[in-house]
Amino acid sequence: MLPFAINSVLAQERRDFELFIICDGTPPETVACAEEFAAGDSRIRVFSHPKGQGNGDIYRDQALKQARGLYVCQIGDDDLWFPNHLSEVALLLRDVDFGNLSHVEVLVDGQIILAPGDASDPFTRQRMTEKNFNFMGPTVWGYRLSAYRSLPLGWSPAPRGIPSDLNMIRKFFAQGGLRFGTRVAVTTVKSAASQRRNWSLERRAAEVKEWAARVADPAGRDAIVQMGLGHMNRQTYALGNQLRARENQIGKLRRKMAAMKHTWSWRLTRPLRRLARSLGR
Repeated sequence: MLPFAINSVLAQERRDFELFIICDGTPPETVACAEEFAAGDSRIRVFSHPKGQGNGDIYRDQALKQARGLYVCQIGDDDLWFPNHLSEVALLLRDVDFGNLSHVEVLVDGQIILAPGDASDPFTRQRMTEKNFNFMGPTVWGYRLSAYRSLPLGWSPAPRGIPSDLNMIRKFFAQGGLRFGTRVAVTTVKSAASQRRNWSLERRAAEVKEWAARVADPAGRDAIVQMGLGHMNRQTYALGNQLRARENQIGKLRRKMAAMKHTWSWRLTRPLRRLARSLGR
């Protein structure tokens, strides 16, 4: 799957990037594949390491110490970027220090889903800090290299029970003075490994190859965007229906309460309610 991810980076409209390929206990054949790409493109560097703790988080930190760009993006070895991905991240990071584009996943049945969420919302950030909740994978992140280097601790192994990407997000959220945001833009495709644990590598590679062909075709990209935005619109519509139903329930309760206040029993028990409130103090 790695060649498809690399080729989606090399197909970027923006050419001013450097690509670090971090191999965390990677099989020799995969390292050889990465090095073959590096031999043909001076922008690519390969960092090959024995298996590290967690997801090789410390190796990411070591690589970023050598980075020379302004912004940092990431891509999983089984994910794909649209050609405009880096351009959209650059637009996002004009105004924020850490943020994300739309997180889009391909389900095993071929459906496209878009995860809702807004990193600019303080309530969302608090929820991500306090609970095991995350709406954006690393492939849709973008952050300023200066913001990363301002952190007391960068990429490092996460505590037990906390995903490494969520652990890293929390470090950004905890840093004072940083700005956060989300840009609604479908520029990636993710086929989650967690949903394909019983798949062979050959089957997974065939799936990624099929989606890579769609990403390479403007009409295919547009179809993915429309499916992602369509899913988001359906979620918004369903949420709106839930809110309207809740408002109707509240309206009924208010009308019942208003009617109750005109009954004799409500008037007769008024002194008792006052006594209860005073005792409650």
